Amino acid sequence: MKTNRLVFPGFWFGKSSAEEAKELASMGVGGFCFYGGKPEELKTLIESLKKLAPHQLLFAADYENGLGRWHEGLPILPTNYTLGLAGREDLALKKGFLTAIQARELGINWIFAPVVDLADTPSNPIVNTRAFSSDPKIVARMARAFVIGIVDGACLNSFKHFPGHGSTKQDSHLTIPEVTKTLSQLKEEDLLPYRELITRADSIMVSHLLVKCLDDKMPASFSKKILTDLIRKTMYYKGLIITDALTMKGINSKNPIDAFKAGADILLCPEDPFKTIKDLAETLKQEPSLKEKMFYSISTLEMMIAHLNSLHPLPCRNIETACIQLNKEAAYTVLQKLKPKITLNKYTPITYLILDEKQPKDLPPFLMTLKENGFKLHPYKPGKKSDFLLALNFEDYTAFKGTVNLNKEQKNILQKAIDTADESLLISFGSPYINEDLTGLSTFLPLASKGKDFQIAAARNLCGFLNF
Repeated sequence: MKTNRLVFPGFWFGKSSAEEAKELASMGVGGFCFYGGKPEELKTLIESLKKLAPHQLLFAADYENGLGRWHEGLPILPTNYTLGLAGREDLALKKGFLTAIQARELGINWIFAPVVDLADTPSNPIVNTRAFSSDPKIVARMARAFVIGIVDGACLNSFKHFPGHGSTKQDSHLTIPEVTKTLSQLKEEDLLPYRELITRADSIMVSHLLVKCLDDKMPASFSKKILTDLIRKTMYYKGLIITDALTMKGINSKNPIDAFKAGADILLCPEDPFKTIKDLAETLKQEPSLKEKMFYSISTLEMMIAHLNSLHPLPCRNIETACIQLNKEAAYTVLQKLKPKITLNKYTPITYLILDEKQPKDLPPFLMTLKENGFKLHPYKPGKKSDFLLALNFEDYTAFKGTVNLNKEQKNILQKAIDTADESLLISFGSPYINEDLTGLSTFLPLASKGKDFQIAAARNLCGFLNF
């Protein structure tokens, strides 16, 4: 029964079985990682799982940019990239705090953040806006502030994706990307945030990456050289080591038990949690030498739970207002940093072009704000000349997609629109790297956050309405 605590099943609303989750809770798994769902149904399920479990459970989620990405109706907060560009640690702290406060209200007590990868590869399909910066010192500084906010909100954290996913060009949800950096590069760049903040990490999530300078045969999540020799022995890390989700296709052929043998404490989201539970128990019977490792993992998990129980969230009177204010401050600060040499003019007709594979039925909040303030908006028509082109991009990272920037068709449409406009402004609320290879563009603003409140604040700022 105790070994079951090292397995953390995933639960996807609309896909996973609640009855199976309840059975797993009664079997004594350590907790669950949740994806999607309405806030109330998540709260209800968590309460039912808590009643069935023989011990205290941990409930986790990937709340990297607020809860709105996973739960409709809840706020989306500024991305890490936006906050890194703003350079304000106070905003990162507020983000961590507001995320934790809202998570606790739903029953989530373990946030799989901060992302401390480096934004050093524009074509990276999965890191992108999740990273604070390409500068490891800025990443460490912003991540430290974010983690302080999480502590103030009384949740556990997880630093990811060890040893660094930023330089890759593939999505680890689809394959095992290769990290080709030298050991000295890795130490000076990707590992710097971990070295500086390792005592603040409740857990470290190890990714499914082939890091050749550390282990040229096994992915990091299954590598004893990385999990045990590097993290435990060289870096002296004492907290929990967890795998990235084991449902990711790059490592589907691998046995989750091998990750435990290599040094992982928590097996996250195995494809078949019932089989993983059975295999783990059987392995410990056949290999008694692993029992010491098992006891260490469970005692570390218990220490994390004790630490969690010692935390008490600071009060927050109006979370919704605080989230809106955070978005306003982030939008204003980023625009001040970018110093755009352009002002939207009510008397100049605006031709707009929305770059999004999932075309919205209604105008996005940015354009709605302009319209409500008297701006004349006209949709782009191919071949028709425009005085002022306003192109908006919303393409962002998505797991299992494999790409993040504009596709060939989108690039062609955008370039033709720029070519037929006297003046052009491209605002990216998604990936900040989509301006590559474009010619003739007047102004590019990589705002990199697409939440409703952020869009509204950005529109008002560009109109000159500094509503603070």
